[in-house]
Amino acid sequence: MAFITFCKAQDITGSWSGKIMDQFDVTYTFKVDGDKVSGSTTGPDGNAIVLQNCVLKDGDLSFTMAMMGNDMKVTGKVKDDTITLTMPGMNGGDPMTVLLKKSK
Repeated sequence: MAFITFCKAQDITGSWSGKIMDQFDVTYTFKVDGDKVSGSTTGPDGNAIVLQNCVLKDGDLSFTMAMMGNDMKVTGKVKDDTITLTMPGMNGGDPMTVLLKKSK
C-alpha cells in the first residue's frame, strides 16, 4: 500500500495585527491562492502599500515593500497564529522585529 502526502503551503490568508517598536499599530493582510501569496499593509500616511515578491515556503515568509521611496526587504517566520517579521532598522539602525497575531 502506498501513501501519498500532499504538501500545502500554510494558509496565512486574512488580517494580521501588531505594533512596531511597541508604539505604532500595523496591520498586514495576506492572501494565499495555491502557491501564490499576495498582501498589503497601510503606510504611515494611511495609503495601502502592496507587498511585492511574496514567498511563503516551509513557514518562511519574505516580501518587499516600498517605504519612503525605497524597497524594503522583509523576512518572517510563521508559526501557528503568529508571524514574526524582521525588517531593516530606521536610518541604518538595528533590525526591527514585529510580532503579528491573526485578527479574529
